[in-house]
Amino acid sequence: MSDTVRIIQLYPNELGITGDRGNARSLQVRLERGGVSAEVHRVSAGEPIPADPDILVFGNGPLSAMRTVIDDLRSRATQLSDFVADGGSLLAVGGSAELLSASVEPLEGAPIEGLGIFPFRVQRTRERKVGYILVDTADGRVIGFEDHASRWSLGNGALPYGTVAAGRGSFEHAGSAGEIVRRDNAFATNVQGPVLPLNPHWTDAILATATSRRGIVWASGASHVPLDEYAGGARSAIERLVHGKDFSSIGL
Repeated sequence: MSDTVRIIQLYPNELGITGDRGNARSLQVRLERGGVSAEVHRVSAGEPIPADPDILVFGNGPLSAMRTVIDDLRSRATQLSDFVADGGSLLAVGGSAELLSASVEPLEGAPIEGLGIFPFRVQRTRERKVGYILVDTADGRVIGFEDHASRWSLGNGALPYGTVAAGRGSFEHAGSAGEIVRRDNAFATNVQGPVLPLNPHWTDAILATATSRRGIVWASGASHVPLDEYAGGARSAIERLVHGKDFSSIGL
């Protein structure tokens, strides 16, 4: 087994409009600063996923882009489902998260049948949720930006990963707003930014799982302190903005 961690970003051109390359880059840089070899492969429609991947990263895109890649994505359904079932790490943001759900109901046009990797359904709405978002999770507070017009309805077996402390979120759960759905080591979210550089604790949680699965010893340390300090400064600024201003939704 190779000691190089393979990070795969799928459809970087179609599903990469919210700085999603930054998520793959954040994973790579933190691994390398911890002394672990890492490589990023960007896979477009029609191209094979490299053998033995460790982390799959999907980004965000508009409905038109989602329709462009859905047939190719469906051709990978068994491979992706087996990867998640085997404990592989996956992060899907925005439009890609919706494609990996059970279905997407747009405002116009035919519904899109998703891959069903995540047990929730998506309904597009005319109310757009825009602004900074704070989400409390078991791995610490996730901070980022939300910009979406959708509502997720969780199905049986859906595991909410976070509770919204400020912002709107993607779904209702236990009487409060929720954000981020987890299945095993796979995560679906509408938090953008890109989200991982702003949230090193969540990035580290994903990396700890991926490296452990491969038998690699990895941990954050002194070499990560500058990155964490940059993230901490941005996080503090966002928290000040959130608590000092009421971000409202935008109607379409």
